[in-house]
Amino acid sequence: MTAVNAPTLLRATGVSKSYGSLEVLHPIEFSIKAGEVRGLVGSNGAGKSTLIKILTGAHRPSAGDVWLNGRRLQLGNPHLMMDQGIACIYQHSSLVPSLSVLDNIFLGRQPTTRFGFLDRRTQLQAAQKLVAEYRIELDLLEKVESLSTVKQKEVEILKALALRSCLILMDEPTAWLSHSEVRKLHATIDTLRSRNIAVVYVSHVLDEVFDICDSISIMRDGAIVWEGPTTSIDRPRLINIMVGEKLGKASLESLEQKRKPRGTGDIRLSCHALARRNIFSDVSFDLYSGEILCFAGLVGAGRSDVVHAIFGAAQLDDGALQLNGEAHRFRSPKEAILAGIGLVPEDRRRDGLLLAHSVADNLVLAALKKVSRSGFLSQKRRRGLALRQIRNLNILPSNPDRVVSVLSGGNQQKVLIGRWLETAPTVLILDEPTVGIDVGAKAEIYGQLRALRDEGRAVLVISSDLEEVLTIADRIAVMAEGKLVSIHDAGAVSREELIAKIGGD
Repeated sequence: MTAVNAPTLLRATGVSKSYGSLEVLHPIEFSIKAGEVRGLVGSNGAGKSTLIKILTGAHRPSAGDVWLNGRRLQLGNPHLMMDQGIACIYQHSSLVPSLSVLDNIFLGRQPTTRFGFLDRRTQLQAAQKLVAEYRIELDLLEKVESLSTVKQKEVEILKALALRSCLILMDEPTAWLSHSEVRKLHATIDTLRSRNIAVVYVSHVLDEVFDICDSISIMRDGAIVWEGPTTSIDRPRLINIMVGEKLGKASLESLEQKRKPRGTGDIRLSCHALARRNIFSDVSFDLYSGEILCFAGLVGAGRSDVVHAIFGAAQLDDGALQLNGEAHRFRSPKEAILAGIGLVPEDRRRDGLLLAHSVADNLVLAALKKVSRSGFLSQKRRRGLALRQIRNLNILPSNPDRVVSVLSGGNQQKVLIGRWLETAPTVLILDEPTVGIDVGAKAEIYGQLRALRDEGRAVLVISSDLEEVLTIADRIAVMAEGKLVSIHDAGAVSREELIAKIGGD
């Protein structure tokens, strides 16, 4: 942990941001010491992203100053902020997949000879020095596209270190990382801390915040409402401050819900010896009406591949599949949807949403027949369907004409879930449903999934978040290296046993 008497590295005073008469970031005071790891937490829309964008120079504040190592910074210029030593690693990778690790580290600022040619030798020596100094194990000549997600995060850290950054901002750095990969990333952050490099760690995964951060700043409604050492606050109090007492209570209560393994006893989806060459094999399980079955495992274990094959989005080479007792082999998602299966994909922005379209357009996409007459879209029915799901799921803002790209991650996910609710699916599959979503929105989504279960729906959830799996599952299936290795009643297995089965060290 950081030394108490370490010097202040960065200090922001009276920083605010307004758009016209709307003040989205109230005047705040924020500081961080050299070598400190600061957790920055808050619900979606609390102001975290606005603060980060000001510190990176992406946004110019309406008022206030930022000082780094005692020097007042010129704000609103990303290149200048990077030159001064502030770097940011975003949730979505900014790397070029087809280039090598080495080329990504120095992208846009490769060393050159006096004749203007690329100085490959100097570039390689500089990268080797960084790798050795910070004990990051990477093949510098390997292409980024072949690296695991955690290794790609390490490449982005090396990019920041190559700039001689003294402050690294990390926005949801562990999204889509497995348990063991999170531990590896935290070990790298420990190394940064030992070298007096400060880290602002923005995350909705509170277990990680308590595990790696020296201190925490809690944001709510555009202001920092609490700040202090990690040791001076516990999880229940943090949640109550962050989302309010009502949602905080709901979030904590979700940990104590009654389990319903095998639900009503009626099998909705039965899979026997499913296989896809070189990806997964011999996957057999039953999914019951009125239960939530969670698939746990490392990234790359084959979980997403299995559900994509079930849904008809990928080829199934072998095995038998039954839905409501009838044999099926879906050749396309359209066939699966017509049969009563819905899929909320892992990457909602890439695979799920029409980002340039409205909330209403996205909600009606899977139920166009319900809002059409003689093949023509009925605007009245479209709006009615959208408003129904907006009320049902508490989608904010409650404007069906709002472009979905501007919604928070939690509200975007509710739109995707609402789309499938209108089709009344027999089986609803959700792949990593709460990545990048705050605890308040998680509690609401968990409540909705339990409501679907209690209505008799069969719900299958893929999650790499063990806390989430142990919170919402009635039964837990574990996959490793393309095989389903075990299935457990959720109340009869511990976190440690799951980690051992998963192979997460």
